Amino acid sequence: MLKILTSVIPALILSLAAFSAGAAQLPESLMDKDNPGQEYWCQGNDINTTVCSMADVSDDRKFALIQDMPGPACEDLSFGLIDLVFNTGLNIPYDGGDCKGDVKAGFVRGTKDNALYVKIVRGSKTLRLYKVQTGF
Repeated sequence: MLKILTSVIPALILSLAAFSAGAAQLPESLMDKDNPGQEYWCQGNDINTTVCSMADVSDDRKFALIQDMPGPACEDLSFGLIDLVFNTGLNIPYDGGDCKGDVKAGFVRGTKDNALYVKIVRGSKTLRLYKVQTGF
């Protein structure tokens, strides 16, 4: 019985996370934090089109993690952080992808500070651990 529960619980958590990310919507207009006064490259109806898709939603539902669609020259994704409270978007640069399309990202909580981070990985290697700040 314990073996069944330990295999079912992780699958349930993953399906709930996928549902949460898919169910979230972006504001119709987002400001690009890197370029004040400009609109962010992914917003509103861009989700789940050829522009971008939702990768994750933070546990407090204040932030969304988006990803672009892979290109023909490099299959690795670009990631963006959306502050759903302040309606701003920010790109998260990372280094270390090898254009194989195996780079993934998601929200994690720090074990020491319980702060929210975006963790970008390729396989088991962490490429970037970006600390999320409110009102970035």
